[in-house]
Amino acid sequence: MLKAPKPIDKLPLLSHNGVDIEPIVHYGFSSPERGPRPAARTIYGARDKNGERHWRSSLDDLQQLIDKDFAVEDAEQ
Repeated sequence: MLKAPKPIDKLPLLSHNGVDIEPIVHYGFSSPERGPRPAARTIYGARDKNGERHWRSSLDDLQQLIDKDFAVEDAEQ
């Protein structure tokens, strides 16, 4: 039976070129009764000028996206 997910941990805000970056630790959606627990992962989010939030799995990837003024290539969409 699936268990309820553990709530996320919010870390202190970071900033890059005047844009706030919100790092969170995500524990997955469920914990199995047997076997290893899924590893927690840290993801990073930032809002563009239109208020749309963009998430990346590494801080470096998100900083590069901010440097490109949130221009996303067509392959990613």
